[in-house]
Amino acid sequence: MSFRLKAGFILVTLGLSAIALAGEPGNNIVVPSGITVLAPDSEGVWSFGAEALYMQQGSNFQYASTGFETLEQHNLTAGNQWDWGGEADVSYLFPGSRRDVRLAYTYLNFNSKDSVSSPGNVTPFAYDFPADVNSGEGHDKETLNQVDLVFGQWMNVGNRVDLHPFMGLRYANLRAKNTDTFNGLGATPPASTGLYETDDNTSNFQGVGPRAGFDTNVNLGYGFSIVGTFAGALVVGNLDSKMSYNYYAPATSAFSGGFDYPNDSSTLVVPELDADLGLNYAYAINEKTSMDVSVGYQVVNYFNAEELNFSDATYPNSVNTLTDFSYQGVYLRLQVNVA
Repeated sequence: MSFRLKAGFILVTLGLSAIALAGEPGNNIVVPSGITVLAPDSEGVWSFGAEALYMQQGSNFQYASTGFETLEQHNLTAGNQWDWGGEADVSYLFPGSRRDVRLAYTYLNFNSKDSVSSPGNVTPFAYDFPADVNSGEGHDKETLNQVDLVFGQWMNVGNRVDLHPFMGLRYANLRAKNTDTFNGLGATPPASTGLYETDDNTSNFQGVGPRAGFDTNVNLGYGFSIVGTFAGALVVGNLDSKMSYNYYAPATSAFSGGFDYPNDSSTLVVPELDADLGLNYAYAINEKTSMDVSVGYQVVNYFNAEELNFSDATYPNSVNTLTDFSYQGVYLRLQVNVA
């Protein structure tokens, strides 16, 4: 299912929930979960949150193939890895206004690996290896560092639905690296030398830009609520990419070396969209403190934010080789609210 379909499904679910659970005139208004006992109209509220993220990266790296000689070719891929990450945030709800400010930091690191051994039957995808080799290994690594500073306003819609539109700034640093390593035969030097080769393709984008969106809270009663977010950003920054090629032969020191093929740095505007949907439970610890626990699903996509292409780095062309930086998965959140 594509990112756009998943984001659309989340929005439709939120809308149907709001319609189905709207209260009748005269019902008590339910304020956002987690601050019910904190008298938000007269006291400021500090909130401290942490999320455990279990996400799957949206990219993969095809580093080699086998079966070329037998006409039963099979491509080998590293990527689409599930890995753990985290998010930490702090927010303050101003007294008397239901306005708030929030600072959040998110970190994710995907590190996937695949290998194959088939003597004389492994064909590298790298442009320059002269013949089929004995074995190969591929690594696909992606790292996200992300900071949000946003200002929002809580609003009641009907008796059970709360909306929280917000806007602010986002900083994003998106790093990606594809590495392949091969060992075995080659036309030059002779096969007896046992040629090794490593290719690295790296991409690094970092920038800052405006972010806006809204949170939705549909109160079910007994402390439970459906929570969701839909937001986006336009991140303006620099993209740097480079391909490095290194080779050596253990049997001789005469055949070794390497090359770097850096691309010119470019300035990009990277659109980003994200959405999540979950279930929240709020618990009042005492008159000044409450706690929220929520679990849900999240999808995130940075459009055209990576440049990882061996051919583009070594043979200049006019083809757009930018790809998305994306991930999706499950989150578990804990938030403590203190007046």
